[in-house]
Amino acid sequence: MKSIAALIVGIIVIYSMYHDLTVGTLPNNEIHSISTSDEMIKGNNTYTLIEIKQGDTVLSVLEQLTQGSLPVSIEQAVDDFTDFNNGVKPEQIQTGETYKFPLYR
Repeated sequence: MKSIAALIVGIIVIYSMYHDLTVGTLPNNEIHSISTSDEMIKGNNTYTLIEIKQGDTVLSVLEQLTQGSLPVSIEQAVDDFTDFNNGVKPEQIQTGETYKFPLYR
């Protein structure tokens, strides 16, 4: 009887591992595709408006926008974000709110 229970538990564990690796269970944070109407210019800098999803950070959104590592230092990116958003610091962002993110080319 114990061996049957162990077999069933083992099958459930293996199936759940397979499901996690192939389909995944974490929510997919999607970045809105940037269109020219979403892009705006402030001074010489271009920015886009992004709505924050659960789990997003300023750095993760900027890395998704640049599709890799940032072409500027993290300090510069934080300063640019704060400037665009009237002094809002990256630690103060809230899920569901829209913020201006700098676009680096």
